[in-house]
Amino acid sequence: MLDKKYSVAVLLSFYNGKKYICEQIESILNQENVNITLYIRDDGSSDVESVKLLEKYISTNNVIVFNEKNVGVGESFIRLLSLCDNKHDYYCFADQDDIWLPQKIISAIRKISFEIGPCLYTSNQIVVDSNLNNSYLRYENILDTSFLQILCQNKFAGCTMVWNKSLHLIIANKDNLPSKQLLKNRIHDVWVAMVASCLGKIVYDDSGYILYRQHSNNVVGVKQNNQLILKLKKIFNKSDRNGRSLLAKEVVNNFYDIIKEEKVKEKLLVYAYYSKSFKYKKKLLKDKEIIKYSNERPFEFKLKVLFNLF
Repeated sequence: MLDKKYSVAVLLSFYNGKKYICEQIESILNQENVNITLYIRDDGSSDVESVKLLEKYISTNNVIVFNEKNVGVGESFIRLLSLCDNKHDYYCFADQDDIWLPQKIISAIRKISFEIGPCLYTSNQIVVDSNLNNSYLRYENILDTSFLQILCQNKFAGCTMVWNKSLHLIIANKDNLPSKQLLKNRIHDVWVAMVASCLGKIVYDDSGYILYRQHSNNVVGVKQNNQLILKLKKIFNKSDRNGRSLLAKEVVNNFYDIIKEEKVKEKLLVYAYYSKSFKYKKKLLKDKEIIKYSNERPFEFKLKVLFNLF
C-alpha cells in the first residue's frame, strides 16, 4: 500500500475527437487513489462540436485546455511536456479514444514508486474494437526494454507510459526536446522510451489497464500493413528514411555526457555517425546485435548501411 495520494499530470493531445473523448476524459478523472490534473492540448481541431465538448470540462479545477495550431501528434505531445506544471509526482500520456481502467495509474506507481533515478513505466494493452468488444492482450510475451529494441522497433505505446519526476525534468527541459524532423519520423513515445532506456530504467508490466480502441481513424494502431509497401515508401520518402541514425544522433547530441554505460555510448556514436565515418560504417556492418534487432535479413541490412539508409 502507498501511504499518500500522488499528484499525477495526464497529457492528452486532442484533434477532432468528439466521438470518444468524453468517455476517455471521464475514465481519466475517475482514476483511483491519485490526484489527477488533466492537461489537454487541442491540436488545431477544425470540428467546432469537438471543441465545444472540451469547453464543458474547462470549468473544473483539474482540467486545463490549451487551444493551439495543428502541428501533428508527435510534436503536440512533446509540446505538452513544456506546457504542464513541473510540480507533479508522476506524468503520463493519454490518447483521445481509449478508456482507462480505474487502477491504471496507481498500478504503475506501485511498480516504480521506489525508483529514485529516471524511470519509465509502460504496460500491455487490452485491444478492443470501436464498440469495446473482442478484447485481447496486444502482446503475449514480455517486451524487451533495451535501447536497441527501441531504436529498431519500439513497441511501447505512449498511452501506457507513466514516468517519475526525475525523468520528466530531463525530457521536458527545453534544451533536450527532439527536433521536428525526428518527430515526423519517430513520434513522441519512441523518443521518451529511448531517453529512459539510455539514461535510466524502463519497467514493463505485461498486464493491461487500457481498453485500446481500434478504429478507422487511429493515428497509430494495431494494423496489418503490407511490409513491402512500407519499405518502398521509406526509400522514396526522404522524411521516412534514416530513422534509426537520426534517433541515435539526437540522443548523442542531447545526452551523451550523462549516459552512464560506455557500451551504450559507443554504439550510439556508431549508429549516429556511420555515414560520416568509414570506421563507424565498418563497425555497423559487423554489428551482429543490431542486425538481430533490426528484424531484417543480413544482406538487406548491409545494403541500407552501405547506401546510408540506416
